[in-house]
Amino acid sequence: MDWIDAGAACALLGVKPQTLYAYVSRGQLRAEADPQDARRSLYFRPDVEALLRQNRRPRARSEVAEQAIRWGDPVLVTAISEVRDGMLWLRGRSVEACAETMPPEQMAAHLCGFDRLDLPDVQWSGEGGTPVGRAMQALAGAAGGAVPIAELGASERAAEAGRLISMVVNALLGQAGGGALQARFAGAWGLDRDGEDEIRRALVLLSDHELNPSTFAVRIAASTGASLPAALLCGLATLSGPRHGGASALARAALEAGLQGDIEAFLSARTGQSPYGFGHGHPLYPDGDPRARLLLERLPDDHPVRQAQRRLARTLGLAPNVDTGLAALELAWGLPRDAGFTIFAAGRLAGWIAHALEQASSGAPIRPRARYAAE
Repeated sequence: MDWIDAGAACALLGVKPQTLYAYVSRGQLRAEADPQDARRSLYFRPDVEALLRQNRRPRARSEVAEQAIRWGDPVLVTAISEVRDGMLWLRGRSVEACAETMPPEQMAAHLCGFDRLDLPDVQWSGEGGTPVGRAMQALAGAAGGAVPIAELGASERAAEAGRLISMVVNALLGQAGGGALQARFAGAWGLDRDGEDEIRRALVLLSDHELNPSTFAVRIAASTGASLPAALLCGLATLSGPRHGGASALARAALEAGLQGDIEAFLSARTGQSPYGFGHGHPLYPDGDPRARLLLERLPDDHPVRQAQRRLARTLGLAPNVDTGLAALELAWGLPRDAGFTIFAAGRLAGWIAHALEQASSGAPIRPRARYAAE
């Protein structure tokens, strides 16, 4: 029998379903819909057995290093954030505690090690385009003539951080002006006080997440001596991919299918693709992404979006990740379709800046080696 169900595959490998889906998303394990039940997936047994043999044999140093780049062992030392015991910790504070009361400006100051962070009014003059396009344009303009991070003094770093956060948020929203970040979102999207506080919470929850792809890109740029806007531009470009910051759009499509009662058809049409917004993206959280929980639990149990999320979770056998949390926020508050990405990018600016400053201060270049393999 070449194809086996999730229970059998997990039993053979000795892993949880989340890890199984991680293997699929990495291309290490083939999956297809069960012809008897489109809600289930089957897994190619020879692939499972190959993984089992691979996991049992001693690994060479080069292979350990290769796996470390993909959800493996830590590869950089940082004092900014870590995932430990299923919780995200930001400079010693749990993300849950931070999200309760912190405004995003305070979160950014905390991550960067500043006493405070002032956000100036920025008269952003661009127009049209998408949020990511406007933000890239703004950062590209700021990078021209900007000095390397290492040449900035402590006060200059704080001033530059505040200016860039204010500028990029305005570019993402397509507006000018200043004020508290969550108030800018509320004004742009017509939200009341409750909605504004939900945006505040989301911005804090998305502020940093260890060495995710966009943060790693920022650190690589900073390690070369690049300026802060240039490093942030690298992060934003990386975030724009559909498997990173763009994943909330895919998660929204899944939730909309759940709201319309079309989950089975939605999943059947996407056989072999990653389950949108659920589990596979974060094997760091075997019991579920706490950021997703902290966003979703704000909705009443009987809210249609929450019910759709639960139906999807039951069908997939996976917990939601933060992309589903952002998609649920979009749908529950009637936000624009690109709101999830906009919130993600605006919130993550804090972490990107903190990592760029830390990397520049270390003076160490980031230069992994390649392991050649003939095609």
